[in-house]
Amino acid sequence: MRFLVQPTPDALARARPPVRAFLVFAALALAGVAVQRAAAGGFTPAGVLDQYLAGGDPLPAAALWEEVHVGAFLYGFVLLMAGSLLAVCPVPARLRSALVGLAFAAALADLFAPFAVVRLGGAGGLRVATSVAALGSLGALLALVAATYGRPGRRAGA
Repeated sequence: MRFLVQPTPDALARARPPVRAFLVFAALALAGVAVQRAAAGGFTPAGVLDQYLAGGDPLPAAALWEEVHVGAFLYGFVLLMAGSLLAVCPVPARLRSALVGLAFAAALADLFAPFAVVRLGGAGGLRVATSVAALGSLGALLALVAATYGRPGRRAGA
């Protein structure tokens, strides 16, 4: 991770292979979550209601916290790494801050949407919207890093 602190051309060149591996890994993890949610009906309001309010009985809090735990780990990991990598990309500081802030807010909303669905006894569309926003914004961060990482140009924020 020294290249994040001292981004010399040589350090950036040595860092490209592991960064590319991370980007592939993170993209596959986000795709896996999307496929899992799609298979469970998580991209339709009715499917969300079937998942969280099956037969009119809400999922227990332990099941909701388990889902939050998985999402928090994945979202936190991707946000930390993509945000750190954006620091060495030629992306203006304001744009970088706005994108990371948007992704953070979307991820946080998605983490707590299952509780809202259960508490409100509905609102399946809320969970669909937060899922799309979180996965889309994190995917956009990864795409931005992939498109700009290590490209010669001005330093971010300069």
